[in-house]
Amino acid sequence: METNPTPYKRQIFVCTNDAKGEKASCGDHKGEEVFRQLREIAKARKLHPMIRVAQAKCLGQCATGVNIMIYPENIWHRGVRLEDVPTLADRYINT
Repeated sequence: METNPTPYKRQIFVCTNDAKGEKASCGDHKGEEVFRQLREIAKARKLHPMIRVAQAKCLGQCATGVNIMIYPENIWHRGVRLEDVPTLADRYINT
């Protein structure tokens, strides 16, 4: 095993879990679309993959979804909606 510093300036994990209505999930609140929009913004700003926007299949807090974890700042956002994407992008997808 090799251990190295993270190759990214920042990592943004967006829960995209979809329980298909069997229980509450971030998929009920458009987690997949939030992820796609944030990743497209990172690409458009030419910051991907230095700022990595990745899917997380479950962050264990789906009842409060959509959930997003930001590293290295160690910040958690819950209840994220599509209309929050521009604010999140301006805050975290920058140089």
